[in-house]
Parts: sequence; C-alpha cells; structure tokens
Amino acid sequence: MPPQPSCVPRLPASRGEPVRGAVWAFLTGITLVSASAPAIAAERVTLLAGAWARSVEIQDLRSLAKTGEASGFLQDALRYGRLQPKTVQTALNLSIPLSPVLADRLLYSPLGGLLLDRIGQIISPRVSGQNGRQALRVAIVQSVARDSRFTLLELLENYPTDARLDLLKIQQLQQDLAQLDRLPF
Repeated sequence: MPPQPSCVPRLPASRGEPVRGAVWAFLTGITLVSASAPAIAAERVTLLAGAWARSVEIQDLRSLAKTGEASGFLQDALRYGRLQPKTVQTALNLSIPLSPVLADRLLYSPLGGLLLDRIGQIISPRVSGQNGRQALRVAIVQSVARDSRFTLLELLENYPTDARLDLLKIQQLQQDLAQLDRLPF
C-alpha cells in the first residue's frame, strides 16, 4: 500500500531549515487560531459622573463621532455632564499617531505603566471597577495595529469588555493637561 499524503506539512530536515519550519508552523497555527476566534469587544459603555451612571451603546458613540449629534441616553448623559456633542465628537475622533513598535515599547515601560494607570482610572472594566490598565493596553495595541494611530472611539471599540468611562475624571485630566500649557518649555 503506498504511503498516504499527510495533511500536516513535513518540516524540512536540513541544518538551518528546522528553525524556519518551526516558525512557519507557529505562524500558521496563530493564523488559524486568530481566524477562527470570535472578536471580543465592548458593546456598551457606562458613563459615570459621581453617583450618576448611564449605559450607552458603542454604536451611539460611533454615530455621535460621525454626525456630531447625540440622541436618547447619550444625549441625557452629555447634558448631565455639561458636555457639548461637538466637543465630544472632537474628543472621540482625535487621532493620535503611534506605531505598533513604539506602542509596545511605551506600554511596557515604567512611563507607559504610569500612563496606563492614569488613563485606566478613566476607562475601566464595567463589572470589576478595577483599574483598566491591562484592558487598555489590549485596546491600544489592537487600535494601532491597523493604521499606526488610535482614537478614543477606537479604544472603546477595541476594549475587550464593556467599559466604564468616568466623565468627571476626564474633566480633571483636561484641566491637568491645560496646566501643561503654562509650563515654560
């Protein structure tokens, strides 16, 4: 009986080729796993302002980012937070260039850890109430992988679970950043 063809590729046997063959097998495996794995991302964001909280759909934020108009719960949330829809539209669409390589280096550096901790207090997992450092890192890496940039909307879309967005902490961060303009450099 002749040997049956194998559906598993045979790794080359010469001296330098086993490493390339192993790399090829690894990359093929990753491709197959990632192609068959469902994407997990946030569908809702809970907007917080002190004791007040309101959940909105990511789709509503996409619509606001595109049109500059808010409706329903999102409109109520913006009104309560005293935020203008056009201001939020600008914030959602603000594009920050960041190469995937630089993102990786930054996010795993001490400074990157501090930034993730600070921003993780603003955007955090909805259920746990913990700092969103790890989830935020995932969202940034996924966002910059496509086009070497990210926006707040992309971060929310790529956040691996439903998120909480603290509006009061965003306002505090904006005030802190405004103070940087006064520094003499």
